[in-house]
Amino acid sequence: MRAKPEKNFLPWVQALRAFAALAVAFHHIANDCITNGGDPAGWFTAATKFFPWDAGVDIFFVISGFVIVHASAKLFAFKGGTKIFLRRRLQRITPLYWLMTTLFLMVLLAGRSTINGDIGGPAYILASYLFIPWPRPDGALQPAFGLGWTLNYEMFFYAVFTPFLLLPRKPAVIAATILLAAFAGCGAAFGFTNPQLSFWSNPIILEFCAGMILALAPPAISLNIPARLVLVILALTGLHFAAIAPPQWRAATYGIPALLLVAAATLGAPAKLSGIDRALVRLGDASYALYLIHPFIMRAFTVLWHKFHEGNELAGTIYVIAGLTVAQACAVAVNATFERKIAAVLRARV
Repeated sequence: MRAKPEKNFLPWVQALRAFAALAVAFHHIANDCITNGGDPAGWFTAATKFFPWDAGVDIFFVISGFVIVHASAKLFAFKGGTKIFLRRRLQRITPLYWLMTTLFLMVLLAGRSTINGDIGGPAYILASYLFIPWPRPDGALQPAFGLGWTLNYEMFFYAVFTPFLLLPRKPAVIAATILLAAFAGCGAAFGFTNPQLSFWSNPIILEFCAGMILALAPPAISLNIPARLVLVILALTGLHFAAIAPPQWRAATYGIPALLLVAAATLGAPAKLSGIDRALVRLGDASYALYLIHPFIMRAFTVLWHKFHEGNELAGTIYVIAGLTVAQACAVAVNATFERKIAAVLRARV
């Protein structure tokens, strides 16, 4: 007997993934524009102060917790479920990330002025590929390709969650949540000197727990459109005020609004998909690619920026809009070609 394939994700979850990835990309591209003097009117400075666009990462974490429980429903207490789960996660995460990490290192070696970063020793590079937090040469706990810090948390979450697939769904979620919460609590109460334990015990891991618990919501809980809109308004208002909160409160100030957004996307009957909805779902499919490739597009546009921005007051606006548009187009192309094809090849070989 074989486990059934993963269910398709809820359409509004995919749309929310698209928003989260675009928010992170805008955060980086807009700040790059500001740093390079491309915001004379202060539009992007105001935008970054009004809303914490990097909260897209926290939305991703809550979605991840929800999706892991939702899409693995047939794997709980299923013989071989742990192997199937890990195989699916590795097939989804590693190919594109390893490719982008390798490309980053190649560009970094070729010219340090193109992409900012430092190369550590062999252990550091190996840890970057294996999703193990390892101190960078400057002391930061980031992999060679900096955006991979989020994937280090993702892989840690998968590693903790996998053994609990041996249990039925609800006990598994409760046990995994208790373990992650206890680990975060120990880290906050006592602190860890070990860099890996210190990284993994960050309270941000509680956002995965929030998503998992949300996935246990009974089908009877179905919100109408006005109620879901209220959740969205509360979430966006909370994120606006979270922009000025201390960073150590991130798990709460970003995580709670992120949970409200995911709840709005999931607690209701799925609507009939229109053309716009299908487009949003398609962008959601490409959200992982957008997250990983947008720094390369941003740096390419930065090189062009230094050559052509002289005397053009709109150059910064053009830079941000063009950078986001090209990054999104490339992400869709990468998802349609590399991601989907490599996934098909891996499924056929396993």
